[in-house]
Amino acid sequence: MASDRFFRQIAKWTAIGLLLRVALMFTAMHGQDLVFIHYFPSVCIREGTWDPYGLIRTSFPAFPSTYYGPVFYFIMIIAQAMTRLFSDPSSLIEILKISATMMFGDSTTADYARAFAGKGLYKNLFLMKLPYLAFDLLMAAIILRMARAKDTALASYKLWMLNIVVLHSTYAVGQFDIVPAFFVLAAALAAVRKRPYLCMVLLGLGGGTKLFPYLLIGPAAFLLGDTWRKRCALSLAAAAAAILPYVPFMLSSGNAIFGSLILGRYYSGPARWALPAICACLYILILIYAAKDSVRGEPAKSIIFYFLAVGFLTYAVTPISFRYFVFITPLLALVIPGNKRFGLFMLFVILLLAFVRLPDRDLQMGLFAPIDPGRFAGIPALQEIIGKVVPINALYSIAAKALLFSFFGAVAWIWAIKIKSEERHIWPTI
Repeated sequence: MASDRFFRQIAKWTAIGLLLRVALMFTAMHGQDLVFIHYFPSVCIREGTWDPYGLIRTSFPAFPSTYYGPVFYFIMIIAQAMTRLFSDPSSLIEILKISATMMFGDSTTADYARAFAGKGLYKNLFLMKLPYLAFDLLMAAIILRMARAKDTALASYKLWMLNIVVLHSTYAVGQFDIVPAFFVLAAALAAVRKRPYLCMVLLGLGGGTKLFPYLLIGPAAFLLGDTWRKRCALSLAAAAAAILPYVPFMLSSGNAIFGSLILGRYYSGPARWALPAICACLYILILIYAAKDSVRGEPAKSIIFYFLAVGFLTYAVTPISFRYFVFITPLLALVIPGNKRFGLFMLFVILLLAFVRLPDRDLQMGLFAPIDPGRFAGIPALQEIIGKVVPINALYSIAAKALLFSFFGAVAWIWAIKIKSEERHIWPTI
């Protein structure tokens, strides 16, 4: 009976999660984000070429950036080819052609929605986000698999299905940060399943979507290798998986592909150098602790804590976009059920991050411009409303500082949870 109730609850929350996701898949977008992701895979399929990096260098020299990493490109090529098996791509191709004339300009989400009107916009928004849903559901299954007991599994599953960061960043905005998040979670699963080399390969491949998984290779190698020889072997496995996807493009178009490795924004003033120095020192400490933990009983069970600590440090180094928090949310879904106060703190951090990094109308109600461009684009952002009552710039400054200290606080808190788990031999995963 208990088992039947558990599966009924899983079915219920799956239905709720799918309803929320599908509703956003049809109705929301943000500017060029989603169409840029799909544009170059579509062009390469149509023109019979395979190298988007060389194509951008020769045919789109005015673009300020290149395409994303090679592993993500391969994923999108496969996804588009599969989508074409059951859907006529002509209207999507038309949308993508129109988008090429608007990218990296001053066009708003409402401008894109108006330009795409009458071209199957709702259907094509759904199809363009469909690959994200596949990775999302795979991660939901992994979370159920990794949780240590049915009660915590159900709580973790609920958190994932109601994940506001994923709902906003993946299904409303249309960004693909859920893909590198999948590689991070799959690598953690491989580690706790005592498959260290698979863990390293997944991190190496995951960095070929976005850079964050590369930062986890060091702690994973030090934690899962109990000798220097094994650590070197694990690092070489990760390096091989990381480098090989770049080789064909390097041979085809030289260093054009390395534009995908350029990092984003930085803090200004002394913080630009002080924060990386502090975080580098803490990263080295993490490696030292990983080496010490590697010779203890079951070091792989600590890997989630190491991944989260590195994640919080990464967020402290640079003023991250809201969507990058997706990277660690599946790990948080596993940790929070047993640490509810930490979960409330994470909710505070997410809300603070949203306030600081999502100030524009296009990132709030403007996301729903595909439904009615004029109406939704005109709805003021929450910050605009607050700014009529209090000095908004001063509030931003306070919130940004609080956010920075919160990330360092999160490192300390997750480390305290790690120590408590080791003392009690109660882990968030199997």
